Amino acid sequence: MKKLLLIIIGLFIPLFVLAHGSGYLEFNPDYFKTKSLSVSIVGTIYQIFLPSNEFLGGVDFWFDNAGSSGIASFELRDQNSNLVTSRSITIPHINPVSGGQRVHIDFNSQVSVIGNNAYKIRISSNLPQLQIYYSDRIKFLGHNEPRVSDYINGAAEINGEEQQFSFKYTLYETSEASAPIISNIAWSVISANEMKVDFSVNEPVDYRIEYGVNGQGYTQTTDFIGDYQFCASGILSCSISIPVSANTNYQYRLTAKDSWSNQSQATGTFMSGESQTPVPTVTPVTSISSTPVPSVTPTPLIDSVPPVISNLRIVNLTNNSVDVAWTTDEVANSYLVISFTSDLLTIAAASDPTFELEHLLKIGPSLNPQAPYLARIISRDLSDNPSMASISFTTLSVGPTPATTPSPSVPPPLPSQTPIQTPLPTNIVVTSSGDGTGGGAVQWNLPISGEPSDGYRVDVFDKDGKLVKTVLVKDGSRKADIPELQDGDRIIVYTNNNGVFEKIDKPIELGAEDTFSQRLLALWPYLLIPIALGGILWWLQRRKVKNVNIKMENDSSKS
Repeated sequence: MKKLLLIIIGLFIPLFVLAHGSGYLEFNPDYFKTKSLSVSIVGTIYQIFLPSNEFLGGVDFWFDNAGSSGIASFELRDQNSNLVTSRSITIPHINPVSGGQRVHIDFNSQVSVIGNNAYKIRISSNLPQLQIYYSDRIKFLGHNEPRVSDYINGAAEINGEEQQFSFKYTLYETSEASAPIISNIAWSVISANEMKVDFSVNEPVDYRIEYGVNGQGYTQTTDFIGDYQFCASGILSCSISIPVSANTNYQYRLTAKDSWSNQSQATGTFMSGESQTPVPTVTPVTSISSTPVPSVTPTPLIDSVPPVISNLRIVNLTNNSVDVAWTTDEVANSYLVISFTSDLLTIAAASDPTFELEHLLKIGPSLNPQAPYLARIISRDLSDNPSMASISFTTLSVGPTPATTPSPSVPPPLPSQTPIQTPLPTNIVVTSSGDGTGGGAVQWNLPISGEPSDGYRVDVFDKDGKLVKTVLVKDGSRKADIPELQDGDRIIVYTNNNGVFEKIDKPIELGAEDTFSQRLLALWPYLLIPIALGGILWWLQRRKVKNVNIKMENDSSKS
């Protein structure tokens, strides 16, 4: 009897979903009638889905199997159909019930995924009576609802054709220590007494917002919603509506936490809507007045939208240092704070006042080896609107240093006779085209770090901080022709190493005096010709005068 009980438990272990991690996305609707199809007969089948998270450790599907137990295989493929991981499990005998029964598949290890990319899982088996369950994925949108991805509920693919239904499935994350990344924060006015904030997060989160009159703390707050919402950028957005007073400048703190209690915050300010004032009655004018009508100066628009942070990543990591990079959708400065994940005590910090789109800050060597840290970044735009995001990482361990004993029989190598080329200072020089069009060329020397792997990037901004042009330059060439250059433009030159952009020098700004002098310098080769001609004419004139004087002297001596 005991042996029989152990066999039964062993057969049904795949059906248990406890201790498999956290299930963060499930498509198992009870408001549509579910159906099933045969895995072995229908052909090649895939489940397409958006992972909506940073990691994927396992998945559930709903099956029944009226026959004997057997093997089923599951292949995870990325958005380019590359195989990421696979797993084969034993499907036991499962009595058919309405909607099927949940079967869990744990992958061999948790894999990293991109939340808003479409992935596929191929399901295959030779079991003749294995049935997989599906449900219609059609969703009717309200008139004013935003458009969402077709894969928000997943999609079944059979023999290369997407279907109007999705297999029932659940996605799992085994563990996670990184904090959510908040982005795309945007405020909108609902009325004079109501505001709404929309934002994106790279994983399902619970969230709340604290706010108050600017400078007076966070006196009002909403509760956490009590659920984990999917708010991936470009797919869906989370939102909160709050009551406010009209014509008031507020400060806010948005908190998002994932199912593992990792939290991140974003702070900023917003201006509430204007209260409606009655329009005064205009008295008709019956005679022409000679009094001039005063001109109305339009009120300048106030930028209250913070920059959007994206592509936050660790680009270089050692046992005691870290390099963090990110991108903003408008020019902003950079600030980085490193703390332990167990608290928010600042361990190290770095900053860069340059207003730019690509950001890179480096910390070290001041970190502890094999230690968990949290990197918090802040970028403020030209109107001082801040955006925040965070990412966790663990420094590398200190590996053993191999002992090297030089062989006495091998003489040391002779020094190379090839002289080492010392890179020149990476000064950025702008020269005029000389044709009066305002264009010119941007040139620079070899960076101290050497030639980058993927060339250079040149960003040109106007005096208001707007991007005018981006020029990509191949490695080996250190010049960019830019016909749009104007006085007041600001130029930043970056090296590009596998998509990591690092400034080679401080930005250069084109002032009126600098540009004029540079144009004169650019024209100096053309000035050599008139200078030379003038010199020749001057020499010929002097020679002519000298000859005339000699002739006059000779004539006077003869007489």
